[in-house]
Amino acid sequence: MPFLLKKLLIILFLNSLITFNSYSNENNRVSLLILDKSASTKYILNFNDRISFRDITFELVTCEESIFDKYIDKIALIKIHQKDDVFIGWFFKYTNELNLYSNKIYEITLKECTIDN
Repeated sequence: MPFLLKKLLIILFLNSLITFNSYSNENNRVSLLILDKSASTKYILNFNDRISFRDITFELVTCEESIFDKYIDKIALIKIHQKDDVFIGWFFKYTNELNLYSNKIYEITLKECTIDN
C-alpha cells in the first residue's frame, strides 16, 4: 500500500509540473540521443518545440528539474508520434531506468533539458 501511495504522489507531483509550466515552453530546449539498433548508429536531436526524425515526431511538452535524495535530475515530458501510435511520458537524464518508452528499432535517451528564463 505505501508503494501505491508513493506512486500516486509522484504522478500528482509530475501532473502539477505540467500544468504549472506548460505556458513557458517556448524557452525550453531538449537534446535527445537516438540509437538506431538496426544500423548501430547514433543521432542527436536538438529542438525546443517539435522535430521529425524518419517516421517519428517528437514534441517537447515541458522541461523540469526534479530534486531527489542525493541529486538533481533533469526531466522532459515528451510526446512521441509514430504512425498511429502516440506515447507521452517522462524522460530522465540521470535515472534512465525510469524511462518507459520502448521501441524495436530506436533507443531514446535524454541528454540535456535546458530551461531558459
